[in-house]
Amino acid sequence: MRRALAQREHEIIEQVLQQPDYPPLPPCPRCRAPVEAMDSMMEPPQFAVIEQAFLINLKPCGHKFRAAVDLDELM
Repeated sequence: MRRALAQREHEIIEQVLQQPDYPPLPPCPRCRAPVEAMDSMMEPPQFAVIEQAFLINLKPCGHKFRAAVDLDELM
């Protein structure tokens, strides 16, 4: 999914696309349903846990995912 989203972003930037001409989001990895929207947020910090993650909610299927964040990418 990470690679598919990176490829989608590259296409948008490379072709200077504007909404609504964006390529579709990749399908849900769990059920392969088309994704119409994707919500994400940083996971709230937890005591004694160094790793941070993105919480991702796919719509309309409702599957939720937790993706570890590479701290080097955030700096």
